[in-house]
Amino acid sequence: MQDDSGFYEPLHYQQLWLWLGLILVLLVAAWYAWLFWPARPEKAARLDALANPTLDTLRNTCLAAIQATASDADAGRLPEREAHQRLSFLVREFAGRATGLPITSMTLEELRGHGLADLATGIARIYPNEFAPMPVQTVSQSAVAARQVVLEWN
Repeated sequence: MQDDSGFYEPLHYQQLWLWLGLILVLLVAAWYAWLFWPARPEKAARLDALANPTLDTLRNTCLAAIQATASDADAGRLPEREAHQRLSFLVREFAGRATGLPITSMTLEELRGHGLADLATGIARIYPNEFAPMPVQTVSQSAVAARQVVLEWN
């Protein structure tokens, strides 16, 4: 509407746009709230159980992996040197998860220094087969040594 001075008064927006804008802002805020909402306790407990398995679970998993490695080596699917290396790694990984120490990167002397002499002795029985030009013992014998370390672990 024009008045005598030629001034047009501002147009009034429809209230629909105001409400649609507010709803959009609320939806975005709800989405962010849902996105950053803390995890539910039961989900966290399940994740904690997976991250910190019991010693029996670790032992059974390691023994199954040792058996699978020995079977693969016996079937010819895995070279002997690699089988010996995998057995050593499995034992170290088991002990590392059981103690929380970085055992996969420790030397035998460091293991003994941490009071893990039995583990160091067991790994030392597998070592010559990992690094010798010709294995000193069979994969089955190394698997027995690996099983013994795992089964005797407290």
